[in-house]
Amino acid sequence: MKKLILVAALIMLSSTAYAGEKEHLMQVHGAVCSSCAYGLEKKFMKIDGVKAFDVDFKAGIVSVCADENVDFAEEDLTTLFKQSGYTYKGEEIKDTCT
Repeated sequence: MKKLILVAALIMLSSTAYAGEKEHLMQVHGAVCSSCAYGLEKKFMKIDGVKAFDVDFKAGIVSVCADENVDFAEEDLTTLFKQSGYTYKGEEIKDTCT
């Protein structure tokens, strides 16, 4: 639990209450079932500013909608996914959430 809080603190910046949103689309290998996704969802939803989480199993994409001031460092995402048993491959950021 302490590791999760530390990782969450490291991968996010402070956010404001009225900030816009952006969508983080993360390419991940290994997430193949809903129970897999649930563990990741719990981790991401504990991060202040994260508003929504979704997984496209077929495409291997984890989608996180967050306040525009929330940012995820590549190294921290790699660690977070690796600790959950997945391989993080990269991220694309969109200006709005879908």
